[in-house]
Amino acid sequence: MKIAYILPINTGKYDGVLNKVCSQVEAWQVLNVQTIVFLIIKEKNSDLQNSSLSPLVDKNLVKVYKEQSFNIVSFDLLKDWFGLLSVYNKVLNEVENFKPDVVYTRNTLYQPFYKRLGEKFNLVLEINTDIKSEYKLQAFQSLKYFFRYVYFLFTNKKYLKNVSGIASVTDELSKLYKQSQVGIFANSINVDAYQTFYNMPLPKHKLLFLGSPDMPWQGVDILLLLANKMSYVEFYIVGYDKEDFKNIPNNVTFCGFLNKTKYLKLIQQATALIGTMALFRKNMEEACPLKVREYLACCKPVILPYKDTAFEQKGYPEWVLKLPNSKEGILNSSQEIKNFLNKCYGFNITKEDVKPYVHVDVIEKERIDFLYSVARI
Repeated sequence: MKIAYILPINTGKYDGVLNKVCSQVEAWQVLNVQTIVFLIIKEKNSDLQNSSLSPLVDKNLVKVYKEQSFNIVSFDLLKDWFGLLSVYNKVLNEVENFKPDVVYTRNTLYQPFYKRLGEKFNLVLEINTDIKSEYKLQAFQSLKYFFRYVYFLFTNKKYLKNVSGIASVTDELSKLYKQSQVGIFANSINVDAYQTFYNMPLPKHKLLFLGSPDMPWQGVDILLLLANKMSYVEFYIVGYDKEDFKNIPNNVTFCGFLNKTKYLKLIQQATALIGTMALFRKNMEEACPLKVREYLACCKPVILPYKDTAFEQKGYPEWVLKLPNSKEGILNSSQEIKNFLNKCYGFNITKEDVKPYVHVDVIEKERIDFLYSVARI
């Protein structure tokens, strides 16, 4: 089977996604699936050799295309809508030359380029979030986000008409789609690519959170309230600057944006790591964030204020603490968190413990079987 992986992305901002794509494609290679990543970027300079995608770049499995943009306006997107020559014509032509059995892409905004892909090939959409809820939640943060939400409302049905299959990361998200072929595949990671970090006793417990700004469902505000109640714990928050928040407790350190090498050092030092804090703001109960897969690949205990697909399917081990998916529920769980942190030094988590839940091999084999069924091969 041949797969064309369409990936429009900001490579400097979403290294976790690049890591996931790399793990997927490498697993597909083992299964004798020929894959090319058609990478569409807006950055003038993108150092792919030092990104998580570098193993695929070294194997010549990535074709890079630069989209012409000016601030928030994409000239190539406008050209695509008006049927003019653009980078998307070039991508489409090269996909046609590749002759894939399946075109695979992550959920994004509709444009005519995807309509043409869906008309010519079996187009499979990977669903990683409730994109409608996200866009609605962000709509009043800026004029740009408002118009994005309106654009989504007017175009999404058109997008889905040309989709042959849905690959959802959770059972909850899969129920939002009515395509004839829908598969559920939790986010995976190559556990073997990460170093095991064993917990060492520290003078103070350290709790680490990785997130991205402008996403209210990350719930950093709730994390700060929790830190107020747990002055005996040091909180480290990656991805945010302290200037964006008020009334910061003394036991909270904002680390700003860190590259993978730097945040892995913080993971090594952490007693435990915590997942998304306010999933309820998107009216969601279930998720499987990529950052949590990295926590687990490092063999670290985790705290999850929501249902995680992998553990919902296979059970929650003692080194995972599940909290209620609500602001009140999280803040009322400070004693449970304290008890869990005290137990963390006694956990001897190994890669073999983690693999059944998040390792790439099993999950990607199931995904490829699904793509074979969509392609009817």
